Amino acid sequence: MRKNNRIYYLDILRVIACLSVVLNHSSAIYVDRGIGSVNFWIAGILDGFVRIGVPMFVMISGALMLDRNYEYTPKKLKKRVVKMAVFFVCWSVIYCLIYGIAYPLIIEHRPVDFAGVVDSLIIGHYHLWFIYLIIGLYLIVPLLRLWVTDENKKYVEYFLLLSFVFAFIIPQIISITGNYTNALDSVNYVMEKNLQLRYVGGYTSFFILGWYFHNYEIKNKKAVYILGIAGLLVTVFGTYILSRTTGRTVKMYDNLSLNVLFQTVAVFVFVKDRFMNAEPPNRAVSSVAKYSLGIYATHALFIALMYKVLDKAGIDFALITIPVVFTATLALGYLSSYILSRIPGFRKIV
Repeated sequence: MRKNNRIYYLDILRVIACLSVVLNHSSAIYVDRGIGSVNFWIAGILDGFVRIGVPMFVMISGALMLDRNYEYTPKKLKKRVVKMAVFFVCWSVIYCLIYGIAYPLIIEHRPVDFAGVVDSLIIGHYHLWFIYLIIGLYLIVPLLRLWVTDENKKYVEYFLLLSFVFAFIIPQIISITGNYTNALDSVNYVMEKNLQLRYVGGYTSFFILGWYFHNYEIKNKKAVYILGIAGLLVTVFGTYILSRTTGRTVKMYDNLSLNVLFQTVAVFVFVKDRFMNAEPPNRAVSSVAKYSLGIYATHALFIALMYKVLDKAGIDFALITIPVVFTATLALGYLSSYILSRIPGFRKIV
């Protein structure tokens, strides 16, 4: 359903992606602690459910920007790229002022590492890497729109097949076996140095998948959902098995892993199937979707703040801390985005 040029099932997915990223970063701290402990399992299960956040954001962007109904113009694309660049610069400066200057001077009483500050400004805080990613995808939209069309559906499917094999299956096999043996090092060398099928790799696959599943119905949805559940189980229990057998934390959490791919596609297909023609649209969903970028920008700050508060209170039980941090971060992120959106000059960064 469309209203004011919004597609509401994509808004629902945007909210799911936003909540997933916040919950992911709220729980990640415990996955590195005490393999097999209660905190490990609580965080691992929660974290396993929400690995879909970044890939889902990419699929949503692909569904919108590659769609035949999207009014593409170079001017419009330039505006999007500039918006995201301004967003990155502003938030990178904000986080550098907090963590690179204020924190060492006021909290730790030590000199500022100006070289580190410059590096942080360029690289951005840990979660801002996604902005570089999305800008890169925006820049190749004109090229993708030349051939990602209904008329070229079979070539799109061929691209996705190559991606499935060479960007997901083979790299994951190499990654998993690499924890126990070097037997596949030569295969990895050939893949990375000789074959170099990078054209079908990376997040471009999710970008095009967003277009594909937005435009075409899947006949066997049950199989998609089964694979999604299987992906979730591999994410959670695969992390435990690899960590237990290697004696160190080994996460099956990579956004470009096969299990996360299956999870993301399953959620996308389910939400589209269930809510494509939902009426009336939920106002809460629309509101959170509207401020999702602002929530994304601020959530890292509020998560760190909340964990500082809980640490001082001596609370270190994942079943309590994760829901508290997640809920508070989401509420504070929404509130701050809402306020900033109403201040002239700040609207472009939320």
